[in-house]
Amino acid sequence: MTYLTSSIWNIRRRSITGIWLRHALAFVRYWKFVITWVLIEPVIVLVAVGFGIGKLVNVVDGADSYAEFVTPGLIMGSAMFHALFETSWNAYNRIENDVYETALTAPITVVEVTLGDILWAVTRSIMTTIGVALVAVAFGWLDGWLAIGILIPAVMVGAMFGTMGFLFSATAPHTTFLTIVFTLVATPLYFFSGSFFPLSTLPNWVEPIAWLMPLTPGVHIARGFALGQLDFTHLWSALYIIGLTVVMWPLAIYLLNRRLIK
Repeated sequence: MTYLTSSIWNIRRRSITGIWLRHALAFVRYWKFVITWVLIEPVIVLVAVGFGIGKLVNVVDGADSYAEFVTPGLIMGSAMFHALFETSWNAYNRIENDVYETALTAPITVVEVTLGDILWAVTRSIMTTIGVALVAVAFGWLDGWLAIGILIPAVMVGAMFGTMGFLFSATAPHTTFLTIVFTLVATPLYFFSGSFFPLSTLPNWVEPIAWLMPLTPGVHIARGFALGQLDFTHLWSALYIIGLTVVMWPLAIYLLNRRLIK
């Protein structure tokens, strides 16, 4: 326990890589089950919305079709869910099964644990982003070159929600709490971040709140890349994501450290 607090800010790349590699090997072991959520589920939603709702909706907010408008939002939503799940639900299981406690018997600090997990959360976000983007490109809903740019907000969203996930896993009394988190936090963010409709259609008092939601800037940046319509508002969105991540990370370290000490 003394090691946890005395050298908490001693960061070693080898330790972070080791944590990441541990998660990667676990993923490879169960990839046949995980791939359903990584790729198949978001693709089903993308195709259903693109071909279904897309036939009923006219051109939206500068896009040639509703499918083109909604694709960046769906991709960012998937990136959010994967990153948040990794450091909330999966991290909680690691806490309960003493995975972190075992890791900390080696020369690894809580800071390195969080960084390794966040790095893996970003990796998960990148994986689902690439998979869904390739399908969108195949259907003509996303330009191939512009799709590369979407990786930038995907990494940022993965890091932000990967950090946020620890705020829940480190304080969760049981798994039911995490279920509520996805119901009351992740789902509203998914639907009210501009993924499915322009925020300008919301009531005047709701729109500013929607712009402050953590996923909204990620969707805004991704759509800017997808439609080739980047401006200074996207830079402010990027700074907002970075700011939220920087603020949440020390809190995540503190909460996880306190949980493991107990």
